[in-house]
Amino acid sequence: MLLMTVFAPTGTWASAPPTSDDRPEVVGGLAFVDEVELTVVNIDVFVTDKGGRAVTDLDVGDFLVSQDGAERNLSHFALYTEEVISRIVQAPADESSPNPPSGDEVPATEQGGSVRAEIKPVYIVLFIDNENLRPMDRNRVLGQMRSFLREVMYPHVNVMVVSYQRSTKVLQPFTGDPRKIGDALREVRTMTASRPVQDTERKKILNEFASLQQQGTRGNEQDRIELEGRIRSYADVIANELDFAINAVREVAVTLSGLPGRKYLIHVSSGLPMVPAKDLLYQFGSVFQNRSTLAMEARLNRRRHFQNLASAANSQGVTFYTIDASGLGGTGSGVSAEYAGAIDPITVGLYVINQQEPLQYIAEKTGGRAILGVNDVTAGLNLFRQDLFSYYSLGYTISGSGTDRVHRLEVRLPGHPDYEVNYRRSFVEKSLESKVQDRVFSGLTFDIDDNPMAVSVETTPAAPAADERWILPIEIGFPLESIALVPEGEEYVGRVVVFVAVRDEKGRQSDLQRREHEIRVARDDLERRRGERYVIELPLLMRSGSYRIVVGVMDRLTRQTSYNTIHRAVSRDG
Repeated sequence: MLLMTVFAPTGTWASAPPTSDDRPEVVGGLAFVDEVELTVVNIDVFVTDKGGRAVTDLDVGDFLVSQDGAERNLSHFALYTEEVISRIVQAPADESSPNPPSGDEVPATEQGGSVRAEIKPVYIVLFIDNENLRPMDRNRVLGQMRSFLREVMYPHVNVMVVSYQRSTKVLQPFTGDPRKIGDALREVRTMTASRPVQDTERKKILNEFASLQQQGTRGNEQDRIELEGRIRSYADVIANELDFAINAVREVAVTLSGLPGRKYLIHVSSGLPMVPAKDLLYQFGSVFQNRSTLAMEARLNRRRHFQNLASAANSQGVTFYTIDASGLGGTGSGVSAEYAGAIDPITVGLYVINQQEPLQYIAEKTGGRAILGVNDVTAGLNLFRQDLFSYYSLGYTISGSGTDRVHRLEVRLPGHPDYEVNYRRSFVEKSLESKVQDRVFSGLTFDIDDNPMAVSVETTPAAPAADERWILPIEIGFPLESIALVPEGEEYVGRVVVFVAVRDEKGRQSDLQRREHEIRVARDDLERRRGERYVIELPLLMRSGSYRIVVGVMDRLTRQTSYNTIHRAVSRDG
């Protein structure tokens, strides 16, 4: 984990900015951004018939949309198909198509007009979870994946390839070049994968079960204690590694937060356990007629972790498509043939269900799909392609609350009960501060060109600290006149919020740091200081390495924001 500490500057914490009806005299600053604004909630809805084929003949009157149980009137509606998308994204920029689908920018009432459609960019992260993969499973699926990716690489589609094995490694940043993606996938095929290590230990435990049953010693107390300890140790190791893997996926999803458009994460694994060693705990209780494993199972249950992952993905607008690469042969019995008959068949089935349940859960909760129990994932990938290019975009407006709120969504087709409707089950209404934080996190991976306040970020030489760490002072500057100042007694006061995040060359990133800062200028000095730059100094505590540092600044009064990014190396040589 990347170590970074920000020492807060002194100052008074700011209160909420005044409303538009109660604004005091303001000096400087950029234009105000209305606090109360209408937000368009967009929902991508995928409709299929009983055969799994996309349904493309519905209109706005077929859909009923509810938010938190209350029905909403649709103000935006569009149907997209691959034919339409292909024509639009490959057409010259000045070409207009008659009666194009309106996308989420044009109300349904304007669909009949000659308006050029805006196709949202698509970002696909291919997340190869080598910590939870068998090499043969992975290589078989990646071979099928390459053909799929070549076919979906339209101009508005970008793909990033990420590998995880104890740490996250970006093998290929977002690109629209199929050759670069192919090179990254070939590199993945040469990597080791860790699931065989888990399989070997599980096989030993299952063989020990079978051996005890063959010998008729299931009631031996010493055997029970030793086997229980072995299962406990095995389960704790898997649970610990699983927690790191889930967190790695979450961090990748968070980096996508500030990107516009449609965002997908394809997670490839040989399954993830909802309860580590659940099948072994069941087998232990069955063999020894012991219910003490129930408490262990409750402690190991990772449902809350997967719920948090799905919530984080929904808050960033990321849809999960999960692939269980173990296929039809992934029963995972892991027991020698001579003992196989002594193993409870329920144990074998429980292993598969437990490994697939999280994949199904996070896909369903984020509006995606899970590809399970097949050796050839091509059919599942074709459904993903169908979702990419055949969907309805529904939208309605809400008055922003200015806070972070989770809303429950429901989409129904009352007149078409036989159709399957797939969509994201919730969305997160975000405050301005949360949106700024999202963009700062995204800046750790993607360049942000948005700096109306002319924010600059400079550093001075790093100074050694304790335990091979360094203090890197950064100076965040901006023209004083870009910040709104209001009179308070004999001073003019401005308030800004500064956000800082750091990522090293290995992909490890810091927690986002947030600091509020108060700017005070004496009335008599206002004219003299109007043209100067104001500088905020923040020392960062970090280890040696190369870093990408992203800074966001928000004016509390006008709600204007700016971003800047720098790259710096911290080492003993300075």
